[in-house]
Amino acid sequence: MAFSWKYPQHAHPSYWGPVTAQANFCEEDYILTGYIAEVINTASNLTYLLYAYHGIKSNANHKDAIFRNLPYLGIAGVGIGSSIFHATLKNYTQWCDDLSMLIATATVLHRVFTFDKSLSVTVSSGLLITLFMATFSTWHCITDELTMHSVLFGLMIATIGLKTRSIISARVSNPLIKAQVFKLCTWGSVIFVTGFAIWNVDNAICGKLTAWKRAVGMPWSFALELHGWWHVFTGAGAYIFIALVEYLTSEDAGKPLGGRFAFPVAWLVDGEAGKEKVEANGNGHANGFAKANGAVKVNRSNGKANGNVNGNAKANGMAHENGNAKKSL
Repeated sequence: MAFSWKYPQHAHPSYWGPVTAQANFCEEDYILTGYIAEVINTASNLTYLLYAYHGIKSNANHKDAIFRNLPYLGIAGVGIGSSIFHATLKNYTQWCDDLSMLIATATVLHRVFTFDKSLSVTVSSGLLITLFMATFSTWHCITDELTMHSVLFGLMIATIGLKTRSIISARVSNPLIKAQVFKLCTWGSVIFVTGFAIWNVDNAICGKLTAWKRAVGMPWSFALELHGWWHVFTGAGAYIFIALVEYLTSEDAGKPLGGRFAFPVAWLVDGEAGKEKVEANGNGHANGFAKANGAVKVNRSNGKANGNVNGNAKANGMAHENGNAKKSL
């Protein structure tokens, strides 16, 4: 293929030693360099780090930034842990990848259940979750099993989903805004599931994909590294849910979504939906107060005017009586 170069016939010697990870993916190991086992699968984890950076930067001026940023630090951890794993493909670095997913999900779980609680409850809940995750992580590393990892991950995702729906119902009353919030939830799910489907295709037809990649040559073949696309899609899907949870658990809940979210959210939902109704309600309240204040001022003015008239009348009456008295004398 034009503007491409062929793959090497043999892999480079591994700097990290033999591959010992339970999971391996379709990208050829150490084919580009001996220092990184899967270059594209490693580089694509930058998606998580970019979304984490955007979220943390957006919260710079918030007083509760430390709690808002925990989920973003979680997905940053996923990006780092997954990069280490795909770069080395060692059994112990696979734990970084597996456990970072659970830790990131646990931070979101903590947020949805403690955002409206006191500081003491928030901190104590965080400590309990940390203790549980540390215990599970230790057990996971000792036993080196994957089933309970998947079960726990699925349970946490389902719990977060149910709790998020209840928060939407409780905190978003404007039907136009609520429709956009549910639309964003749907798109987040679609993006995440699409990434999962791509991952399974990568596993199912790996032999054909490898043949196609070698046929087209690099760099065009990089587009066929489907596990890398799994990172991109799940990174975007995870970010959407984390940012949405942040919105729903903050003082902005119920307001138009606006331009607070990173790409691709602006393409998926109308951030201005419901803005007209919110502004109309605000103007209505303002006009009501203005009318009420105006009425009070008018009444006060009328009262003052009536008082002045009555006062003048009394003064004139007294003067008239005094004049008549003088004449009689």
